[in-house]
Amino acid sequence: MDEIERIRIRIAIEDLNSSFVYCLDHDQVEELGDLFTEDAVYTHGERRSEGRAAIRNFFAKRLEARPRTSRHLYSGLRVLIEAPNRARGESVCLTFAADQLPPIRPAIPYLVADFSDVYSLCADHRWRLQQRIISRIFVAESNAGPVGYAQQPVATTKDRS
Repeated sequence: MDEIERIRIRIAIEDLNSSFVYCLDHDQVEELGDLFTEDAVYTHGERRSEGRAAIRNFFAKRLEARPRTSRHLYSGLRVLIEAPNRARGESVCLTFAADQLPPIRPAIPYLVADFSDVYSLCADHRWRLQQRIISRIFVAESNAGPVGYAQQPVATTKDRS
């Protein structure tokens, strides 16, 4: 594989990641679901969705939590191209989110997470996410856990005595 092809793959993967955060923040569920392969796996903490239909369904249910405003900013993308049709990537996502309409004050980060991805070039010549694993790194006190996952309350020192 020559350097021009590597650059083409990298740009396509950058576009894929940009599309993911844009569609997520602008409630474009159909387009968001289409960014995943048919057999994709999408995890965030203990919440797991398998297959494009399940992932699309998950994001459609997110819309029920209205009003919801979010902005996801991704950065630091590292791409390892394993083959002309397969790559892995790592990036960091900074999220601002609130259950209200903008403008929202104050602007406090809601989550900083690592994205660990596997990308596949599909038969239609589009790169898609085959796997996205989200690992929570910094979490705001107001962040109760991944959307769509009913988290158990955290035990306090008082609860343990």
